[in-house]
Amino acid sequence: MQVLKALGDPTRLDMLSRMASRDEYPCTTLEHELPVGKSTISYHVKILSQAGLVSVSKKGRFYFYTLHRDIIEFYTPGLLGRLTSEAQVTEP
Repeated sequence: MQVLKALGDPTRLDMLSRMASRDEYPCTTLEHELPVGKSTISYHVKILSQAGLVSVSKKGRFYFYTLHRDIIEFYTPGLLGRLTSEAQVTEP
């Protein structure tokens, strides 16, 4: 149930679609791309992490996010494909 709640927020879906484009996604990139503050990003990452959808690692001073594609695919088959294809269509 935690997974579905985590996926029920548009900001978190946007974050997942961005993270799906790379093996590891830098936190600083999200801070520049999303129209929300650092604390809001941290909150959403915490929800995604608690649901088992994302893991967080630290390298030096920087944090990186890794998407657990298998878990997302298990609970919502095809979601990542739809998110990444929509992201490609909307980007200039």
